[in-house]
Amino acid sequence: MSFLDELLATRRSIRKYTAAPVPEAWIAPLVHAATLSPSSGNSQPVRIIRIGAPEGRAKLQEAMEKGRQGFLAQAEAADKPNKMRNWINAYYRFSRFMVDAPLLLAIGTVAAGSGLSRALAEAGLIVPGKRWETDGDIAVGLALQGMTLKAQELGLGSCILTAPLVFITRVEELLGLTDLEIKCFLALGFPAESPASPPKKDLGQIYREL
Repeated sequence: MSFLDELLATRRSIRKYTAAPVPEAWIAPLVHAATLSPSSGNSQPVRIIRIGAPEGRAKLQEAMEKGRQGFLAQAEAADKPNKMRNWINAYYRFSRFMVDAPLLLAIGTVAAGSGLSRALAEAGLIVPGKRWETDGDIAVGLALQGMTLKAQELGLGSCILTAPLVFITRVEELLGLTDLEIKCFLALGFPAESPASPPKKDLGQIYREL
């Protein structure tokens, strides 16, 4: 097994961390790993925001709790309210830990598109927005792959979170990031758990030739 294969095979989503901080000297290599990822037309739309201030994390926690309470109130009108409440509370628990993570990053993209899709949209040949968003999402995914593998190499655990964006409305406004669209959060730290590998589909289920 190659070193890369080992990193890919052993990486897990970690939600429990030790109290040890992530060394400051490791932050730049983690971000650098993201900058090496490809993007459409080399547009490099990904931006990484470190949320270290306690007040910023407190705002996120307060907003998540407010969103949870709102959903729980609405769940009373659902066909199966108990099941819906369980879903809401489970995803809240899966999200809440991030505000206590040793390192918390918000991952987003710049608002404007670039490359061919932007040129076509400005010429009125395609509807603006959707293609730019797709290109941005792909760029974020590739950047996250680089960061999580670098974290694994350094001995850090990581977890990519999108559920908080369901609970938190206008997260960009909350964080004062009016020039970005936040796509997810990334929590990192020294792991305090060793979860088993989740089941993966085999090649025959995900690959075919036409």
